[in-house]
Amino acid sequence: MKNNYSAVFYEAFEEEENILREVLPKGHKYLFTWKTIQESGHKSPPAKIISTRTQSKFPLEWRDKLDAIITRSTGYDHVSDYLRKARTGISAAYLPEYAARAVAEQALMMWTALLRNLTLQRKSFETFYRDGLTGCEIRNRRITVIGVGKIGTELVDIAHGLQMKILGVDLKPKPEMKRKYGLHYVSLKEGLENADIAVCALPLTDITRGMLDYKTLKSMPSGSIFINVGRGEVAPSGDLLKLLEKGIFGGIGLDVYDFEKDLASVLRDGKNASKLKPEARKSVSAVLKLMKDSRAILTPHNAFNTAESVERKSLRTAENLASYLKTGKFLTPITIQ
Repeated sequence: MKNNYSAVFYEAFEEEENILREVLPKGHKYLFTWKTIQESGHKSPPAKIISTRTQSKFPLEWRDKLDAIITRSTGYDHVSDYLRKARTGISAAYLPEYAARAVAEQALMMWTALLRNLTLQRKSFETFYRDGLTGCEIRNRRITVIGVGKIGTELVDIAHGLQMKILGVDLKPKPEMKRKYGLHYVSLKEGLENADIAVCALPLTDITRGMLDYKTLKSMPSGSIFINVGRGEVAPSGDLLKLLEKGIFGGIGLDVYDFEKDLASVLRDGKNASKLKPEARKSVSAVLKLMKDSRAILTPHNAFNTAESVERKSLRTAENLASYLKTGKFLTPITIQ
């Protein structure tokens, strides 16, 4: 495929594409597709600058054909991993913060729906029976926010407004959070043991990968709710399924998944899960079981997706691209240690 485009945008859904077309630097030709790189069938990059979200797999054979990568996401481990393997001078950028409030509100939506048995309520409308539908009020529920960064801070703000009892878990406690919200920082162990609801808002690092596994989360009270809007690799899907099946969890809300690229291929493209590598197969199979459970709410990595955040994301993408086209440098570059 000839490089007839200034940049190609993978994983661009309709609303995002519409805004990008308005705000991207003029006088250039762009290609948009909702597909990931691997779904597109592209054997070589259609442009020397490519932009993705988090589900695309970057082919190593593209490393000498690319000048730059822009990931339209706050997390960028998928890009940094590729750059380490590629060992070339590809420039890269990410979007530091554009959707913290949106992501926090997605978590709120999930724990509210789970506390009030919304899935069962909707089904029971067909018969208008109320048996088994009794839920819980939010006020005075104990919530532990794991990772009090930008998203975690928004979670604390929301929970405080709802008069919940809030605990925070973070390596770097912020004194201002205690002053403003009365937030009490505790260890992960104490936070989990005293949570009716635990929300993971952690980034993916070498430390957090697999941190919230079965052994760690089983200390939560029976019937508690677990929400993950951070990174899927922090809390293995197979472990979460086991915790739900054993009744330790009364509900699960997930917007992120370990082996998310493989999960998307199975759900979107009809790829046979049995053909995945063992670890991926175990994870995807667990998610497929959770899909059928009324105690689980699963969304397609969509927590960021509000009109406000998509506009912010598109503008910051355009600003980064404009800077690179003019100076050869990004405004928010990814640096590899």
